[in-house]
Amino acid sequence: MKYPQVPLQELLRESAENFPEKIAVAHDGQEITYDQLNALSNQFANSLLEMGVEKGDRVAIYLPNIPQFVIGYFGALKAGAVATAISPLHREREVVYQLKDSGAQTIVALESLCPIVEKVREKTQVKHVIIAGSSENAFSPKVQNALNFRQLLENSPKTAPKIRLNPRDDLAALQYTGGTTGTTKGAMLTHANLVSNALAFAAW
Repeated sequence: MKYPQVPLQELLRESAENFPEKIAVAHDGQEITYDQLNALSNQFANSLLEMGVEKGDRVAIYLPNIPQFVIGYFGALKAGAVATAISPLHREREVVYQLKDSGAQTIVALESLCPIVEKVREKTQVKHVIIAGSSENAFSPKVQNALNFRQLLENSPKTAPKIRLNPRDDLAALQYTGGTTGTTKGAMLTHANLVSNALAFAAW
C-alpha cells in the first residue's frame, strides 16, 4: 500500500472538504462536524502562533477524552508543533517529568487539573498555560497568567496557517510509553508514521 506524503492534519482537511456535515466528534450531547473541527483546530493553531509557538515546539495536552483534546491536538500540528499527550491520571511527579523531558513550553490543561499545573510550572520550561473545561464560559484562572481555551478560539481566524512540513522527518507527536518496566520514554512519531497508521486502520 502506498501512503501519501502529507502531514497528518491533511486527513482532517480532506474529511472536512469531502464530508463537511458528518459528525467528527460526539461528546456529552455535543456534536462537532468535520467542517467545524477543521475550523476550530485552525483557530487554535493561529492562537498558538500568535503567542509565539514555532515549528518543532512541544505542546503538552493534559486533558481527558473531550472535544478540546481533538481540537488542541490538530491545532498543535497545524501550527507545526509537536503534540505530547499527558494522561489526566498523572500527578505532580509524572507531569514534571514529561514536561521537562519533552521540553514543552505550552500546556493545555483541564480546569480541574489546575492545582497540579500550578505546582509543577516553576519546575519546568512551561511559559504558556491554556485552561480548558466544561466551565470555560465562567472561566476564573487558577493559574497565574493562564489563558482561556474558548476565548483563544473566538479571537483567532479560521483560515489554515501556512506551515511547511516534511512528513518523513518532522515529528507530529511524542507519545510516552506506559513505564511499566521503568521510566517512561517519548516515542518519536513523524507525520508519515501517523498517516500510515491511520490509513492502515481504515483499510483494515
